[in-house]
Amino acid sequence: MAPALTPEQQLQELRDQLRHHEHLYYVLDAPELSDSQYDSLMNRLKKVEQEHPELITLDSPSQRVGGKPREGFVKMPHSRPMLSLDNAYNELELRAWDQRVREALPSAESVRYVCELKLDGLSLALHYSPGGPDGPGGPGGSGSAHLERGLTRGDGSIGEDVTSNVRTMRSVPLSISAAKLASAGLPQSFEVRGEVVLPQAAFLKLNEEREAQGQTPAANPRNAAAGTIRTLEPSIVAQRRLDFYAYSLLENGEILLPLQSETLESLRASGFRVNQHARTVDSIEGVLSFIADAEPLRDTLGYEIDGVVIKVDATAQQRRLGFTGKAPRWAIAYKFAARAGTTQLQGVQFQVGRTGKVTPVAVLAPVLIGGTTVTRATLHNADEIARLGVRLGDFVQVERGGDVIPKIVEVVEDSTHPRGKEEILFPQHCPECRSELVRAEGEVDWRCINANCPARLREELLHFAARGVMNIEGLGDAMVTQLLAAGYVKGIADLYHLTKA
Repeated sequence: MAPALTPEQQLQELRDQLRHHEHLYYVLDAPELSDSQYDSLMNRLKKVEQEHPELITLDSPSQRVGGKPREGFVKMPHSRPMLSLDNAYNELELRAWDQRVREALPSAESVRYVCELKLDGLSLALHYSPGGPDGPGGPGGSGSAHLERGLTRGDGSIGEDVTSNVRTMRSVPLSISAAKLASAGLPQSFEVRGEVVLPQAAFLKLNEEREAQGQTPAANPRNAAAGTIRTLEPSIVAQRRLDFYAYSLLENGEILLPLQSETLESLRASGFRVNQHARTVDSIEGVLSFIADAEPLRDTLGYEIDGVVIKVDATAQQRRLGFTGKAPRWAIAYKFAARAGTTQLQGVQFQVGRTGKVTPVAVLAPVLIGGTTVTRATLHNADEIARLGVRLGDFVQVERGGDVIPKIVEVVEDSTHPRGKEEILFPQHCPECRSELVRAEGEVDWRCINANCPARLREELLHFAARGVMNIEGLGDAMVTQLLAAGYVKGIADLYHLTKA
C-alpha cells in the first residue's frame, strides 16, 4: 500500500493538474475536463489550502482572484518604449516599405519577414522574475519564474501596474517551471509583450448584461477590454474572459532571441497563448499571399482583427534598421479596408462639444459591422448632410474603420431601399441652451458661443478629467451628469471645492 501523501504533496499534485487543464482550456482550446470536473478539482485544492493556510502560495490556481479592490493604479516606466507601428493601406505602400528595408541593409543579405494577425485589443507587458512568489527557491520551485508585474501600454513610455487584474486572466501563466524555461530557452527574468483581447462571445454577453442593468453598451470589444483591464475590482475582471496573446520577448529591454519566428516558438513552449495564424516568408509576395489568406478569416476567428503586422525576422537586422521618432523601421501594420453595412437612418441628434461646435449624429437601426453593433454614426456638419443628400428614413451605407467613429458614406437607393421623405434641418439655436448658433466666415461648423452653455461645460469637465489632461479617477459621464444636475459644479474650479460628502 502506497504511503499517504503529505499536505505539501497533495497541494503540488492538485496545482499541477489544475495548471495542466487551464493550459489545455485557455491556451490550446483543447479541454479534457468538463466544467464540473474542473470545479471539483479546484474545490479539492481550496479545501486542502483552508486546512493548511500556511501552505498557500500566490501562484496557486486558487489565488488568481484575491485581496481587496485597488484604490488606483501605480504608474511605472517601461523597460523599452511600447511604440505604435506605421501603417500601410495598399500593396503599393507595402512594396515601398519593403524597398526601404532592403535598401537600408547590405545588398548581399537576404531578408525574411514574419507575418502575424493584427489583433484589435490593447498592449500589455508582463514581467517575470526568478523563483516562486517568495523569491528564489520559493513555492514556485528552484529555477522557475513567476509573474511579478503587468503593465498597460499607457503613453508608450509609462504604463499602469494592473498586476492584480492580469492575475485573473487564465491564459497568463502565474509561474513557469524550470523545465519549461529550459525547453523554451528562456532565462528566469524576462518580459513578455502581447495583446489583450475580449472574445466576441464574451463581448456580446457583457453588453447583454449592461443593457439588462440599464447601462450603455460598450462600443466595441477593444474598448470593453481596455475598460476591463483598468477596472479596480479584480473579481469583475475575472468574470470577463479576457485572452492574452503573446508576441514578443525581452530581457532588460532588449529583444531576447535572434529571430522573431524563434520568439513565437519559445513563447508557445513556455506556456503562453500565441496566435496560430503566423507565417515566415522570404519576399513581399509571400507577405501579400498571407494578407490575402488572412482577410477572409475575420468573420471566423471569434475575436477582432484589423490587419496584419509584418516584421523583419532577424533581430540583428532589426537593430540595424532602428526606429523613426515614433515607430520601428523594421515592422509595419497593413490595415484592412473599413467594414461596412447598410441600415436605415431613423433620426438625427445634434450634440454640442466643449468648443461649442454642433455635430449632427445619425440615429440608426442597429446594424452589426465587424463584430460591433452600430446605432450611431457621425454626419460631421451641415455641408456633409447636403453633400450626401441624405434624408430621414433613407437607407445608408455605414463604414467603421479602426478607432474612427462610424460614418455614413452614401445613400443606398434601389427597389428594396426606397428614399426617405423628410429633410434634415440643421438647428438655428443651440439644442441645449437655445442660444443662437454662429458660423464664422470660411468655417463649416456651426457653434454655440454661450460660455455658460451646460453642454459645453459638461464636455469641458470630461475633457479636463481625461487621462491625457488631469487624469481624474472616477470623473466620468455619470459623475459629471450628477454633479451638474445637483448644481455642485458650475465651472472647472468648482471641482476643487467639492468635499467627500
